[in-house]
Amino acid sequence: MKKKIISALMAALVVGVASPTFAAEIDDQVKELRDRVTELERDSQYNRNRVAELERDNQYNRNRVAELEDEIAERNSNDWSDRFSVNGEMRYRFWNLKHQADRTRMELRILPTMQINDNIALKARFTGWYENMNDDANSQWRMNFAYFDANYDQFNVQAGKMPLFTNVDGGMIADDFFSGVHGGISNGNLNFGVNLGHWNVAGHYVGGEAIYTSDDEQFNAGVGYHYFKDGGIKNNIIAVGGGYQVTEDIKVSGAYAHNNKANKKNAYNIEGTYLGADRHEKGTWGAYAAYRYVPGRVGLAPTYDTFKTDNKKGFEFGGTWTPIENTLVKASYFHGKTFSGVNDRTFFARASFFF
Repeated sequence: MKKKIISALMAALVVGVASPTFAAEIDDQVKELRDRVTELERDSQYNRNRVAELERDNQYNRNRVAELEDEIAERNSNDWSDRFSVNGEMRYRFWNLKHQADRTRMELRILPTMQINDNIALKARFTGWYENMNDDANSQWRMNFAYFDANYDQFNVQAGKMPLFTNVDGGMIADDFFSGVHGGISNGNLNFGVNLGHWNVAGHYVGGEAIYTSDDEQFNAGVGYHYFKDGGIKNNIIAVGGGYQVTEDIKVSGAYAHNNKANKKNAYNIEGTYLGADRHEKGTWGAYAAYRYVPGRVGLAPTYDTFKTDNKKGFEFGGTWTPIENTLVKASYFHGKTFSGVNDRTFFARASFFF
């Protein structure tokens, strides 16, 4: 019994002696743990700062890459070879005429374009040809036009020698070239154009057109005015025209023009078309029929291929076909009279290859 009491006293004495030391060790461990937590918090803040820094560096790099891409694009845009393009057409035409010998014409058209910037381009056309296949040594080259073409949103300005096509009447009055200036405005469904210059066919020229096109493009109509003066000869022409898409495949169009300075003052054209060849799509084709009444003082240079030698009146039938991509074949037959009363029959054929 005494031994048990002595052992208990000794244990109590040891515990009493050891308690301050044990408490001190615990305090040290707690302090060490706090220091470690503080250190981890500092490391965590450092890591957060480092991540933010890396994100800033990454954004800078992305911005720099975008800047470099813009610089490369700008340098490439300054490469004139990328701004220069050439298109063209090789065409063969044949006329079988009632009162004259057959005619042929082989022609190469080259159309270069130099894009100065996003808005401005320089355009030209060079044409080489020879008439009649039995005289292939009789060839010529000519620059048909060269002009400055500027487009800004709804506005277009052209200056130089450029195509002249009377859009309101579908080229019944003119399909040629003139030297001068052109200004155009496109405002939704309405398009306005004004020309001022000189045309070698009819002298000094002032003209303008206004054309309306419906939202679905099924209907269009317009009015045009063209004044020419060559010495004492004047032509004062007013034209109206339009077209309507009857069905997806059938379209009808018509035009009327009046020249109050001419003996035969009136011209008109009525035409119906079915489908139509698309030179980009193999196998497409189309057909048309028309009645044309076009005196020479109203239709000064009409677009019709069968009017090679004379302006006339009568019926015309024809068709187009694309046998392979980037080709177009056309055949037309005209039957009528010249305005001097001579019966006329003209067969026309053309084969075109585009590049």
